[in-house]
Amino acid sequence: MVILVMFILVGAIAAGFAMLSNERGADDAVIQSQMAVALAETGLQQGLRNRVGLGLPRIPPVGVESIRVSLTGGYADVVTTSLRQAQANAAPGLYHVRARGVRTSTGVFGAGNAVASASAFATYQSQAMTLQASMTSINGIDYQGNAGKISGIDQCNPGAPRRAAVAVPTTPGFRGKTGPLEGAGSPPIAIIGPTVSAAAGAVPFNWAGIVDGSAITPDFRSTASGVGFPASRWFTDNPTTWPTIIVSNGPSPSTAFSLGAVGRGLLIVLGDLTLNGNSAGWNGVILVGGRLTSNGGNQIVGAVVTGLNAKLGYPVANNTLNGTKEFLFSSCHLSSAITSLGALRVAPSTWANTFPTY
Repeated sequence: MVILVMFILVGAIAAGFAMLSNERGADDAVIQSQMAVALAETGLQQGLRNRVGLGLPRIPPVGVESIRVSLTGGYADVVTTSLRQAQANAAPGLYHVRARGVRTSTGVFGAGNAVASASAFATYQSQAMTLQASMTSINGIDYQGNAGKISGIDQCNPGAPRRAAVAVPTTPGFRGKTGPLEGAGSPPIAIIGPTVSAAAGAVPFNWAGIVDGSAITPDFRSTASGVGFPASRWFTDNPTTWPTIIVSNGPSPSTAFSLGAVGRGLLIVLGDLTLNGNSAGWNGVILVGGRLTSNGGNQIVGAVVTGLNAKLGYPVANNTLNGTKEFLFSSCHLSSAITSLGALRVAPSTWANTFPTY
């Protein structure tokens, strides 16, 4: 009888442990399945909004692209399929982005990985940048001499409506001879406010977001001394790429960054910028937080905006333009430079999740 009772008790205890293990496994399966869904959702968000941070091109290439994103407790495989590239008639590119989240960390010994998926259709939406002039200066311009040219005539489409050559506040305004200016108006000078503070409010840039890093993720980030700035060879080796470059030399204290070569893209200088002689030039857009000093025969084809640190309340000295230079507006270069500011946008009612498996 004693042996029989012992067998019954041992069996009851074993059954209790088995039941507890099964319940623990079931509970863990629910938890890990939910975590797998979170990994898939995170992977999809990363694939849509953080392509540069993942080392991917801003605009998905033709065909299929995939990358594995390491996450806490697992990973997500993100696959982007190009369904339609952007069309000349302004139809945006269409893409299908899917993420497979795999939860590799479990609370039960010997359990498999929980897996879930999320997907969405997306289009690539470019940003727009509306400028009144070839050179917009919140801080005013001092132009030395009567040589060179600042033109609001579109170099890409000369028949398009002309812009002013420069846009400045009434004070300090544009000081110098107006012979080098061409564009809309006589003289071709647009007034964007009576004072620097009024002009700062009239220029619609999220400069605070750019300075704190929340608005733009650059392709390159450079110091004031040029460490991190792409070399001339990079532009030669990547002839169709228009990068976004941020130079961290401001806003306060502001250290002058010297551009001594020719490049292209969106150049954002948080402090002062100096263009040195005939060797300096740019195709695209230059945004300057402080003042611009141009010495010699520089050529900028695209658009320039300066004095943006006034939007943050910092005093900014006038720009100084010396020598024979050309600041020429180009809508084509403007469009190419700001393409990088676009992003994948989820098409309405296309976000979908699969049932997780364990």
